[in-house]
Amino acid sequence: MAKDINSGKDRQGSGIPYQTSRGERLSYGAYAFGQMMFFMIVGNFLQLYMTDSGIPAVLVGGIFIVAKVWDAVNDPLFGIIVDKSRLKSGKFIPWVRLSSFLIPAATILLFAIPADVSVQIKAIWAAVAYMLWDTAYTICDVPIFALATSMTKDIKERDWLYLLNRLFMFVGGLLVAILVPLLFPSIGWTMTVAIMSVLAMATMLPTGFKARERHHVDSGKSASVGDLLRYLASNKPLLVFNGALIVAALTNTATAITNYVAIYCLGGTEWISVLGLVMTLPMLVSILLAKQLIRRIDKFTIYMVCMGCNLILGVLMYFAGYGNMALFFAIIVARAFFVSTGGILVVMFTADCAEYGHFVTGERAQGMAFSIQTFSAKLTAALAGAIGMFVLGAVGFVEGEGAVQTVGTIEWIWRMYTILPVIAGAVSFLLLLFGYRLRDCDVALMARVNAGEITEDEARGGFSRQYADRAPNRDK
Repeated sequence: MAKDINSGKDRQGSGIPYQTSRGERLSYGAYAFGQMMFFMIVGNFLQLYMTDSGIPAVLVGGIFIVAKVWDAVNDPLFGIIVDKSRLKSGKFIPWVRLSSFLIPAATILLFAIPADVSVQIKAIWAAVAYMLWDTAYTICDVPIFALATSMTKDIKERDWLYLLNRLFMFVGGLLVAILVPLLFPSIGWTMTVAIMSVLAMATMLPTGFKARERHHVDSGKSASVGDLLRYLASNKPLLVFNGALIVAALTNTATAITNYVAIYCLGGTEWISVLGLVMTLPMLVSILLAKQLIRRIDKFTIYMVCMGCNLILGVLMYFAGYGNMALFFAIIVARAFFVSTGGILVVMFTADCAEYGHFVTGERAQGMAFSIQTFSAKLTAALAGAIGMFVLGAVGFVEGEGAVQTVGTIEWIWRMYTILPVIAGAVSFLLLLFGYRLRDCDVALMARVNAGEITEDEARGGFSRQYADRAPNRDK
């Protein structure tokens, strides 16, 4: 039996040795633990922190929009910088090391808005700090996902790294969901975030010193903004998939409004931890099942089933209401399972699209592909957050810690949590159903062509029915 060079174990019982060591794999997962902590702190609690600080909901929405205008610039540009970089310690690892220090500092700054200043000063502080945080997160997000493609050239091992990444993300997200709501009412937002940031930083640091970059395909060309646009235009699967994610975000206000549902629908801040725990636990089941599912079923089929079930459950939850707590939490668990299972697959789709881009252009540009992914992830979160805050402000939400809301406002909070996300979600579902043609078997053949194992003509004979008629020829 073939053995892991470093750990003495074969890859998942397949007899094929790992190219990565056990320490690398664990450090890669540990980085995701800390990264998810920061993402959850900002993604799940920033809106509540800002409105508790006295910033009106509409102004919070404006801050999110301003930050995403900056994001629209820094994400693609950083993808180009990564693809151009020729640093001594590697293409991706230097950025991973740098981000381990920048993100904690930016996160603490974001949750340290002075209390004794005007609303205008608070808004300016929040906007500048959010832009700094967004920049720091970009420096982490593009390289860490692209790093897996250079740690190993084996697609199954790469997918295993991504699943390990998600497993550690689950633990980091669970920790934030439980601890932050328990801590901030007693020790304040800034101290809570500082404690969590130090812990997250400690888990992120080892990756920059443990991971090894083994495989790069260097075209020798320097990327430009024009190259990025041409790459995106030539990579239809990447364009369609991320476009569908962005469309879904236009009414996906559920995440932005979750803490308000806990406080004003369920009855208080103590429900934030309960709701977070119930929503996070199904992620573990989805992570454990995902490994088995993707070995037997095409990723696209799994993703579409998850998306469709989530839309149906959103409609069901709206009409069921939250009076029956047992039914409410049963639906929450089911939705969380389908959402997290689909979320696990997103990064794998990006890696597949990177293989496709290499196949059709002859150039491997992981940085550009993953910069589009991280841009889409942050844009969708910001759009959902901004639109959620705009709607919240429009229906009469009163800012300030302990503020009392009207019955009409609470009813709209419920609609934003349940039925509103279904609208654009259905459009996104149709875009993917009719627009995304790439399948797992196609990617496997493209990867073999990219590695020089088979010719392009040999690969074309094995393409799936969905993709074969639309397969481009890079020689034409």
